[in-house]
Parts: sequence; C-alpha cells; structure tokens
Amino acid sequence: MIPQRKVLFCYISPTSGHQRAAEAVMNVLRHRHPPVPCEGVNSVSYANPVFGKFVSRLYLQVLKHAPQVWDVLYDNPIVEKATRDIRDLMHIFNTGRIADLLRQHRPRCIVCTQAIPVGLLSALKARGKIRTPLVGILTDFGVHKYWISPEVDLYLTPSEEIRRRVIRLGVPESRVRVTGIPVDPHFGARGDKGEERRALGLSPTRPTVLVMGGNYGLGPVEDAVHALRHLPLGLQFIVVGGTNRRLVRSLNARFGDDRHVRVLGHTRTIHRLMDASDVLISKPGGLTTSEALAKGLPMIIIEPIPGQEERNAQFLLRHGAAVRADTLDELVRSVGGLFNHRGRLEQLRENGRALARPWAARDAAEAIVSLMEERRPARSRAEGHPVA
Repeated sequence: MIPQRKVLFCYISPTSGHQRAAEAVMNVLRHRHPPVPCEGVNSVSYANPVFGKFVSRLYLQVLKHAPQVWDVLYDNPIVEKATRDIRDLMHIFNTGRIADLLRQHRPRCIVCTQAIPVGLLSALKARGKIRTPLVGILTDFGVHKYWISPEVDLYLTPSEEIRRRVIRLGVPESRVRVTGIPVDPHFGARGDKGEERRALGLSPTRPTVLVMGGNYGLGPVEDAVHALRHLPLGLQFIVVGGTNRRLVRSLNARFGDDRHVRVLGHTRTIHRLMDASDVLISKPGGLTTSEALAKGLPMIIIEPIPGQEERNAQFLLRHGAAVRADTLDELVRSVGGLFNHRGRLEQLRENGRALARPWAARDAAEAIVSLMEERRPARSRAEGHPVA
C-alpha cells in the first residue's frame, strides 16, 4: 500500500487551465482505491507572493497589449540561452519557502502542470535538497525548452507528436508517456442538449453557439456575438467572460435584454455549456481545446495567443478538428458555412473525437501511482522530503 503522504500538485495560475488539469488528476487520485491524498499549490505565489503577483500581472498585460513580445519569447532558443543564468538565480532566490513547504508535507510525489514550477523543483533536486519523484504534465499541444530538465522523472504528454518532440529535446524515451491533457471526467459524458438549454433559459431547439475568451476573457468576444446575432440562422448564444469582470459588465449592458443571449462570468459548469452548444468559438487554450474534443464540440478558433495557443491551433487544423477565423468577416462566413452545411459540422465533430482523450486524468493518475510504486523502497526513509 502507498504510504499516506500527499501528492503535491504545483502550478502558478489560479483559475487557469493548468489548475483545472491538476484538479482533474487530483480528483481521480482521491477517489481511487486506495485513495491517494493530494494538495494543489500556487507554487510561485507560495515561494514569493510579491514575485507571484508580478509574474501573473506581467503575463496578462503582455498578452493584452503586446502579444508579439510573447511570440518572440516563447520557445526562442536564443532567449532561452541568454536568460539561463538569470533563471538559475531566480530559482535559488525563490526555492527557500518551497523547501519549507516540502518539509511540511513530505510529499510522495510532486506533479507540475506548468514549466515554472518544473524549474523551481528541478533546482532543488539538482542541489540535492529533495529526492522526491517529479512529474511534468504538459497541458498544450506544443512543448518548449523551459519544460525540459534531467531532474524530471516522468513527462506526461498530450499526443504522440509531443512525446516524440520531448524525446528529441533530450529526455530518455522511458521517461515520456502519452496520456492526453487531463480534463474533468464530466467531459467524457454526454448531456442532453435540450435540457441544458432549458436550464439556461434558452430555446431547446435553436442552434446554439458558445463563445468564450479563455480564463481572462481575451479576444473579440463581444464583437463576435454582435456580428453573428444578425445572421439569418436563428442562432442563440452562451457567452462566457471568464474572470474579466469588465467584459462581463459590457456584455450584460449590450446583450442583457436579448432573450437569445446568456452571459456568464467565471464558471465551473463549462461541461454543461458545451453540452448545450452546437459550436464553440474560442481561443485555443490547451484545456479548452481538450474539453471540446472530449465533448465532440466543433471549434472555430479566434485570435490564438502567439506561442502555446498558436501551437494548439496548428495541431487542431492539421487534424481537421477545427476551423480558424482571423477576422470577424471570416468568422461570420465560417459560422454560416457550418450551419448551412451540416455535413462539414459533423466532419469536424468526428475528427475531434478521433483526437479526444476524455479519460486522460485517469491515465495520468495511474502513471503517477506507477511511478510512486517504482520509487517506494522501504529502506529509504528520506525519500520524498528535503534532506538538508
């Protein structure tokens, strides 16, 4: 039996897809037999609250106002090499409280769903401060060099393509497995469209479009709904503004009196909204993409963030599982084309289902348990906690 020490899940963005992926795996581990206790932590904010807030705000401002900067920084070998010494210093500066956290919890395993925690924990392992097995779960259909560390014991990847890419970046083949991007098991089930629409106060029979801008409510969400409302298709809309309260207020002010539009902020019921919908219009975040694939919901991609979302978009387009609209005119044509040619809509649905891994959280949990079993020598009392 596995010792009842926790599996510690580390991410840096609360309410993000990275956290949702961690929670999906934690839920499986907690409900398996025997149950495995887990805990999630915003590792950067825990290590250095001021630095954590700075990183989150800087990232959001760059995405909003200068996405081309992120495009230059993302997976750029010149930038990666030039910043290596700076990152090493930051890891040393920010790992003190993380080491204290590990002493407190003595985790049996540490699982990271973002690259920054991988860097922090790898720095501790490299300095001999911990011996805990370290797992990296990739939550996008692309991988950059910041993920790669010889201290990571196991990488769980979204697809065979990404598995091969991780191996090409120098990780031994035995340390890389394909599980898919973990999503909540709710996304593996099918709800009744009519019932879910009624629950939202919408018509059970009208074609329904779900419009989202990711966790931060980015992209032309409001303009997209306005442009599509006037199509002669009898559409109704579910619009999710995420944590962007300004966007939610603006959406309510503009569409609040329209009985064919439902506006929501941050919600935990995305699986039900997808059940109610015929098409998703969204930025292609890794979790959103995987959830839509699991639900068999055709997707129209709008304004992907340079870097990870652009990689996700390319993956979907390569496999015929989405269409892309780079302008509002293209979006209007795409929506009209799909609803007027249902065969195309069904083809997108089928192509998406071929890529879907609705039980990825279960597969990731079993891979983590297997790793812990392999690394469970009874004589190793120091296993799983700082040895300093």
